[in-house]
Amino acid sequence: MAQERLGLRLLLGALLACVSLAAIPAETKLKTPQTPWASLPAEDRKVLAPLAPDWDKLPGYQQKRLMSAASKYPQMRPIQQERFQERIRDWAAMTPEQRKAARETFQGMKKLPPAKQHELRERWLERNAAQAPAPAPEPAPEPAPESR
Repeated sequence: MAQERLGLRLLLGALLACVSLAAIPAETKLKTPQTPWASLPAEDRKVLAPLAPDWDKLPGYQQKRLMSAASKYPQMRPIQQERFQERIRDWAAMTPEQRKAARETFQGMKKLPPAKQHELRERWLERNAAQAPAPAPEPAPEPAPESR
């Protein structure tokens, strides 16, 4: 009898805990708090500068990922830093709809086998290389002044 009461109390306690958790709005559960732009270290603000206008609109989890990437920026090789900056600029220039489409494409790519991922990446690189603007021609040297 005592064991049944104890089991009933434990079951009732678990039920009350579930009900109280269910009463909390979904958006407050597991929500990563946002970080105001002004509270970022100066180095991170410099690296993430293209995102400054939209920073306070980004969800907290995305801000944390970007802050983590920015903290690794000084240890990156120059080519990695250049690629990081290019991608941040591209992302900042996208509309919310374009960003959503990019996320969905990325998620779809992750589900493909590695060989197919590689094939698609190669085709994308070839297409983008073909679309890249040709380097600007170097200016012709100025003629030497005539002497009389």
